[in-house]
Amino acid sequence: MKGTEAFGTEEEEQSNHPLPRPHPLPLQATAETFEIANALASWPLEKIEEGGELTSAATPQPRTSSRSAAAAAAAEEEAAAAPPSLADVPDNIPVRISAFLPCLADRAHMACVNRLWSRAVRGVGRPPPPTLPPLPPPPPQLPWLIFPNAETPTFYSPITRRHHRLFNLPADVRRARLCGSGDGGWLVLALDSRHGYALYNLGSGERFPLPPGYMTARNAPFPLVVRAATLSAAPSRGTDYMVAAIVNAGSGGTNAAFWCEGNDTWFSPPGMRAFRPQDVIFYQGSFFFLGADERVVAFGQMPGPDGTVAFGRGDYDMEQREGYAEDVGYGGRMRRYLVESRGGLLMVIRYIHDGTTLTIRVFELVPTEEELVDGALPRVTWEHIGTELEGRMLFLERGCSRCFEVADYNGFEESMIYFLDDGMVAVPSADDRTLYSFTDMGRYDMDEIEAAPWPEGLFQRTSDNAPPTWWLH
Repeated sequence: MKGTEAFGTEEEEQSNHPLPRPHPLPLQATAETFEIANALASWPLEKIEEGGELTSAATPQPRTSSRSAAAAAAAEEEAAAAPPSLADVPDNIPVRISAFLPCLADRAHMACVNRLWSRAVRGVGRPPPPTLPPLPPPPPQLPWLIFPNAETPTFYSPITRRHHRLFNLPADVRRARLCGSGDGGWLVLALDSRHGYALYNLGSGERFPLPPGYMTARNAPFPLVVRAATLSAAPSRGTDYMVAAIVNAGSGGTNAAFWCEGNDTWFSPPGMRAFRPQDVIFYQGSFFFLGADERVVAFGQMPGPDGTVAFGRGDYDMEQREGYAEDVGYGGRMRRYLVESRGGLLMVIRYIHDGTTLTIRVFELVPTEEELVDGALPRVTWEHIGTELEGRMLFLERGCSRCFEVADYNGFEESMIYFLDDGMVAVPSADDRTLYSFTDMGRYDMDEIEAAPWPEGLFQRTSDNAPPTWWLH
């Protein structure tokens, strides 16, 4: 180590096209729906058209008697008199249509149109269209934005710019506070006021319980209040994965805590309370924490004695960046985030005044030019990258910030930073629960040095249980 679904969706907006509205699926059906939707887009464009026309499978006609022929003719006349049905559409037409749906949520809606379409794409019930190998897979999905609510949670797809409802989530999940996200649709949830926690998958409905407390450095039990969390890998039984969290430490401070699969408690390494962690990210095989003074520290597994696995810590000798002293005297609030980008590590600082984001600056962790002495800590500093992200866009949130290449997505501009509101409105709800605001949330243009409201469309401005967060794919 270096010094080192199960949910159904329903569109919020009415379509102008006379297609039937999809129905929300039961809890167990939705994961299959997404599987179907992916299969729906698995046939290449160049094989779909032959001679400039869409083709469908031809069924050989057996020899029949005159009586059978008359019955068949009568059946054809009856079918001709029946109103047209979407079930009559040749299989390759919905397959072709699905190629133009870059968002998985839209493909799931399409797979819900009728059972024949769903069965056709899996090759069940009737022969598949001839010579139709898989279409190119959908493009990498940008994070969906979850708007939590105990009654009607929703999510927003940046690719299609549409809001959708989240149906059939378990009641305790709807009421839970979202503490973090992981790739593959995993959430870290605070389930209730008794410090109950769990990992929950929005696609499959699978969950893993997490312990309610951790052991302090003095081996004393302490109840857990998670503020932000991240995962080392997608959870699964028999897989070695970990959860790292920033937790409350009393008197307004923060601490670090870890949980390993199979353990019955969290554990907290010594010295992290004074470090006052602000964000955490899993980067190059280790958990990196960012402190209030912009230092970084890494934790990861390393070989121990007798073939065992130990949990080690790596520190850096941080050279104070240019402009740090001026930021210390800043009269507003500052939010700091860690983001992995093109193999490097970025620190993003969001400057907030009177509840509004004024500006955002981006720094990269770089080694200094000083010669490293044997045994000394690696010396690094934060270097301001200017006002260009060079073809990138950032999505910010503690524990789950992500960087994407603009060239992979149509309709998006480079040097854009999407940020969420993680503040709390000090207004009690009817049952005396704290409200979370969605007011300081938007898109920051580094070229224009200004922020604009985002996302588009109408959505609730407060939540009764949690601030918004990203749904990572």
